[in-house]
Amino acid sequence: MAKVSLSIRTKDTESVPEDAIPWQALADTVLEDTFKPYFKNHEVVVSFVEAEEIKELNRLYRYNNEVTDVLSFNTIGSLSSDLEKFEDLTPDPEHDSEDSSLGDIVICLTKAQAQAEKRGCKLADEVAMLFVHGMLHLLGYDHATREEAEQMFGLQNEILAKYNYPVRIKCS
Repeated sequence: MAKVSLSIRTKDTESVPEDAIPWQALADTVLEDTFKPYFKNHEVVVSFVEAEEIKELNRLYRYNNEVTDVLSFNTIGSLSSDLEKFEDLTPDPEHDSEDSSLGDIVICLTKAQAQAEKRGCKLADEVAMLFVHGMLHLLGYDHATREEAEQMFGLQNEILAKYNYPVRIKCS
């Protein structure tokens, strides 16, 4: 079974609900439920930033000059059209691969807190949802079309439900 090595980075550690979220279990579940990895270990860096920093990243990389809740930057490239090709890959037990970086997830705590308050949920619930959402984006899932959204949010909901997190996005 593949594992995800997580690095969590933040300037203000007291505001990040690290202990309230099963980071490792969520990351491993996303990988197990969605992706047949070739490498045994994958690295993901999770960074918590303020509104101005994520706004600048959003402007630079997505040409969208507004604060967003989560951004994902995968190192593999755009996989959304190529997810099927990974189903045929079989890890070589003889091959002791080095860690493969899946990419970075950037979460804006200010935006997450505002969304949690608006939805009437805990910050930890909102951050867990954003983390799973970001992990799915790292693996190439997207929600640009209705079909993509149904697949991505369906997976997101299934994973969150396994850990008793509230399901918030429904495609009908």
